[in-house]
Amino acid sequence: MTSTGRTGGLDTTTRRIADDLVVLTVRGEIDIATAEGLRTPLVALAGESPCGGVVVADLGEVGFFSSAGIEALLVAHEKLSHSDGLLRVVTAPVVRRALVAVGLHRALELHDSLDTALATRGSG
Repeated sequence: MTSTGRTGGLDTTTRRIADDLVVLTVRGEIDIATAEGLRTPLVALAGESPCGGVVVADLGEVGFFSSAGIEALLVAHEKLSHSDGLLRVVTAPVVRRALVAVGLHRALELHDSLDTALATRGSG
């Protein structure tokens, strides 16, 4: 199942790879004005994820990433953690720099490409 759209000023695509694996691809700039376009679908997917499920947030084509985007990832990560699920984040350089700067590279599973995020098996 694949769905595309424009959510909160961001272009998004959601693709279910398996019952327990879904990818949310986001393109654009994530700031205070657009972060809801990341947060809403990401948190919804985290809530729909089965126990032990994996949600991949593909932010590889994000050109700007603010603290509002960090907060959206944290909320989804927490929601998934409560069901033994996992959030994997594909990072553009600007996203990786922001997550490393605040120390979230230690809590989140970061990947340089969607291929590596999908090739990883298990919960990290």
